[in-house]
Amino acid sequence: MDTIDITANGETFSIPPGQSLADFLNKLEFDPGMVVVERNGGPVSPSETGSLRLGAGDRLEIVQIVAGG
Repeated sequence: MDTIDITANGETFSIPPGQSLADFLNKLEFDPGMVVVERNGGPVSPSETGSLRLGAGDRLEIVQIVAGG
């Protein structure tokens, strides 16, 4: 099976071509509704998470939202 490489938070990952951002986040055990994601320097809207397909060389910054009390 072919894979592509992307970088997330400074770490390189090999993933299937066309994997959705939501699937990638789930693989990393992030709740897609509880993170803020930047892709290649631009923000990703939460509504795009399920439909956005990752491509070779994409660079992601993922920040988990933490509720405090």
